[in-house]
Amino acid sequence: MKKIVLFSHGGSGNRGCEAIVRSTRNIIGDICGDGYEYYLCSLNEEEDKQVEINQFNDIVQYKNSVSRYSLEHFYANFKYKVTGTTDQYISYGQKSLYKHFGSDSLALSIGGDNYCYTDSKWLHVSHREAKKRKTKTVLWGCSLEEGNMNKEMLEDLRNYDLIIARESITYETLLKYGINKATKLYPDPAFQLNSKEVNLPDGFMENNTVGINLSPYIYKSSLPKETVINIYINFIEHIINTCDMQIALIPHVFWSQSRDLDVLEKVYTNFKNSNRVIIVRENLNCMQLKYLISKCRFFIGARTHSTIAAYSSCIPTLVIGYSVKSIGIARDIFGSEENMVIPVQNILNKGNLIEKYNFLRENEQNIKDHLKSFMPVYKEKAKLAGEELNKLIKVTTFS
Repeated sequence: MKKIVLFSHGGSGNRGCEAIVRSTRNIIGDICGDGYEYYLCSLNEEEDKQVEINQFNDIVQYKNSVSRYSLEHFYANFKYKVTGTTDQYISYGQKSLYKHFGSDSLALSIGGDNYCYTDSKWLHVSHREAKKRKTKTVLWGCSLEEGNMNKEMLEDLRNYDLIIARESITYETLLKYGINKATKLYPDPAFQLNSKEVNLPDGFMENNTVGINLSPYIYKSSLPKETVINIYINFIEHIINTCDMQIALIPHVFWSQSRDLDVLEKVYTNFKNSNRVIIVRENLNCMQLKYLISKCRFFIGARTHSTIAAYSSCIPTLVIGYSVKSIGIARDIFGSEENMVIPVQNILNKGNLIEKYNFLRENEQNIKDHLKSFMPVYKEKAKLAGEELNKLIKVTTFS
């Protein structure tokens, strides 16, 4: 049996996670061909079913099925008291995955920026269990924050059979730490995402709408939340007062703990009677959202994969960045992130946004021309990452 297992997927309530899953599955299928069983290991199977991800033999739900009064729970508690680590608890929560790990499996950790955060121990545990079972492992389309790369993470990274960095800053950081035996640089797989046509919302003017995506990450500013919201309100007022374009507020993450609509609604309430601003509340999947974004004239986005949808559709885009991935991707596309990314921490008044927005408007045609000439090759590179997987499959002895 030959299995290809995608794990560390957070659930499709984050349309960026969904985009990675769909694109990765298509890339592998196109490059590696048929003859494999495909499994998606997910933190939220229900979200994946809601957006109709159906390209897998099965979706495997992460879950802790161990009774509190079982011997396994007792053993995990004992290990915690002796060692001070929660590894055994985490392992039990992920044990539904392990039956798909083995010498007949290729396993891709697909979380993108999962390793950017300080709570990455669950990734180390599942990867360690995969290697125990002689699984070939890949860290797929990743970004890494150097400040979080502690000894445990570095040890974990060195055990991957292949690492695909999705932007050059992460790639160079990996090489800096000597993680270079099988480290490659390819664009995020979501640059290969297809769009799916939907009806444009009432008030959405095709090719004359500014799409805006905001997320709770805008609160990373040093300013009070209310002040941050007012900056974006004032910025939209500026757009309304200086042009005839419509504004569409477009969410990209629907998780209750990090919901874009919670932020966008706070902004929209000031414009609901303006006839110039609309908000997209429909539960659209990532392909449908990409279609909407592709019909914008400009796009301003906080979620990385909303901006990837815009870039890959050749839409002039300003990224409201909060991590290395935003800077790295913009640098790889434009040669520099200057004027293309504005860190959330630097947005202290509406003038900061207006300056970058004006740059987009003044350089609209040049940016579009660059994207139209650059994107076909760049998107093809995202697909060619599948060739690296194919090489790994060919040298793997499947039982």
